[in-house]
Amino acid sequence: MNNPLLVSIIIINYNGNKYLKGCFDSLLNGSYKQIEIILVDNGSSDGSIEFVRENYKNIRVIDNKANLGLAAASNSGRSEAGGKYLFFFNNDTIADKDLIANLVAALESDGSIGIAGCSTYTYSGKSLINRGVACDIFGYPYGSGEPFYVDAGIFISAQLFDAIGGFDEKMFLYGEDRDICWRAWLYGFKVSVADNAKFYHDSACITDNLSEYRTSINKRYWSEFNALRSILKNYSLPALFFILPAFFTINLAEIFLFLLKGKAVVVRNTYLKSYIDNMKYFKDTLRLRSKIQKERKVSDISIIGRMCKASGKVKLFLNMGVPEFNEQTKYSKT
Repeated sequence: MNNPLLVSIIIINYNGNKYLKGCFDSLLNGSYKQIEIILVDNGSSDGSIEFVRENYKNIRVIDNKANLGLAAASNSGRSEAGGKYLFFFNNDTIADKDLIANLVAALESDGSIGIAGCSTYTYSGKSLINRGVACDIFGYPYGSGEPFYVDAGIFISAQLFDAIGGFDEKMFLYGEDRDICWRAWLYGFKVSVADNAKFYHDSACITDNLSEYRTSINKRYWSEFNALRSILKNYSLPALFFILPAFFTINLAEIFLFLLKGKAVVVRNTYLKSYIDNMKYFKDTLRLRSKIQKERKVSDISIIGRMCKASGKVKLFLNMGVPEFNEQTKYSKT
């Protein structure tokens, strides 16, 4: 390109010091040089900030002092970014040499693409993790199907990011990426994996033991809370009449199963808490919903056409059974 365009790379960090050198060096040694890197630290206690300030003086550091969550931290990084394009990149990653160049080329060459993602490989590079992620009609990730959103690396123009409202800061973790991609679709833009754009990810979703389905109460709570909030914001009223009854029917079946297994703590601290907290923030949900529904350009028929119609949770249950839980119940943002 004759006139390189500035890309602001925003990396959220929480006690990820061991990853930072590899992540930073891969970006700084890449073929695309018109970049700025902004590290947003969410109250790390492992010396991350000191390491960056001592070894990477050109990297800007935002010290949040506390764990504000991924969405709020990402928005604070955007507030300091000066680039035409924003790249929200996980800290536990290694960028391919031409990653940024290929992402810029994707958006510059096709104005219909709102968010570009990447092919994500394991750290070793031997296995492909995903080329985008499918989503079911209830706002949950689904194992197979047409990609609906991208994760770990979200490339978007600053103009579009601001227009669609950035990340939803009530979504502390797990699902904020799906939600912003959903809104990009609603505003008439595509979410697409850029050709030849790839990185390597030390992904927590990859495990050597696939015989046991394990999760945590905290993760399941945020999954339930965020899915319901996304549905309430992003679907039109007619669609909600069909989606919400099915959503709650599936949840009630899960609740019944967990009660049969003596897991009342799971029911109380995932499902019931997610319903209560969604009611608590319902006024805020309605405020955001009003903006989205007023400004959307695409019908729900088109959106649902890109989603999996079967429940991802039901499919996972049929394949793996009832999950085992780490029964910690901490929900504070610290």
